[in-house]
Formats: sequence, C-alpha cells, structure tokens
Amino acid sequence: MPRLMIDAYTDWPTASARERARQHYFYRSASGVGMLEFMIALLIFSTAIAGLLSVQLSAKKAVHEAARRSVATQLARDILERMHANPGQMEAYRMTIVGDSARRLPAPEVDCTLVPCVAEQLAVFDLWQWESALLGESERYTDASASGLISPRACIKTDQGHVTVSISWLGAATAKREPVPICDDDDKSLRRRQLSLTTYIAAR
Repeated sequence: MPRLMIDAYTDWPTASARERARQHYFYRSASGVGMLEFMIALLIFSTAIAGLLSVQLSAKKAVHEAARRSVATQLARDILERMHANPGQMEAYRMTIVGDSARRLPAPEVDCTLVPCVAEQLAVFDLWQWESALLGESERYTDASASGLISPRACIKTDQGHVTVSISWLGAATAKREPVPICDDDDKSLRRRQLSLTTYIAAR
C-alpha cells in the first residue's frame, strides 16, 4: 500500500521545476510591463515635443508680426517727417491708395537726391520714394523683397493741418476679427494688419 502511494505521486513536479516555471512566468510578465512603460513614456515624450514645436511656431509668428509692425511704424513716421519738412504741400501729399504694385505712382521727372527740387517736385519725389520703401524695393534678394511689407496698402489724409497716415499689410496669421478697411481699395482679409498715425502739421 505505501508503495502504491509513492508511485501515485511520482508525477508531481519537483521543487526545482516549480521554481523554474515561476521564474519563467515572472520574466514574461516583467517583459510585458517594461514594454508598456516604454510605450507610455514614448507617448508622453511625443506629446511634449509636439507642444514645444507648437509654442516655438507661435513665438516665431509673434516675432514676425512684431517686426512687420515695426517696419510699418517706421514707414509711417518717415512720410510724416517728409511732410513736416515740406509743410506747404499738404494737398500734394494727400493720397487715397499707395503701394499697389499694379498701379504704381509714376516716376518723378527730377531725382531730388541729385539736384535741388522745388516744393512741388519734392512732394512727388517723396511719395514715389516712400512707395518704393513700402514695397521693399530698396533691399532685394534673388528678385524678392527683403524689406518692406507684404501686399501693402497705404493712404494719407489731411484736414486743416491734421494728417493721418494709414498702412495695412498681410500678416502671417489669421486675425480673430475682420478688419475695417482704412484706405480705398483695401480688402477685408482676416490676415490683414493695420496701423494709423495721426499728427498735426502747421502750414508755413
């Protein structure tokens, strides 16, 4: 009878076999957990990189917008200074649209940087030179403008010494609100940016 009992339990796994089975199961479970942790870490890393790139792109657009607005401010101040230097020609400086490349102002007959000009000739030359600056023709690189504004539109309004210079241009991003046209023939694109400077120039 004892012999039969011993033979009945000879098929049970030994302690070493059970330990090997347990270790094998542990290793398989551990390898699965490691892969899961790797996938979660990769997901977090990818999300962080995407957020970083988005912030960098937004910052680059903001820098571009600030640079273009700075250029527009300099251009508006430039024509106002020219008008201050030639106050007797306020009506000659009044313009409904400047900067349309399809409808350029005619070239002046006299280059006032080379020869002396009378007040009327100086006003014509100032406007022509200012339009060239708007379009960035003073600095070009491989047939493209390296300065100026993108698709600029500008106008100059005068009213008894009160002068308003308005400039609009295409920005890099879409604005939230539709702009109100500030010059004739100006469009309502959501990408347009606007700038207006007003001053008083006493007639002399």
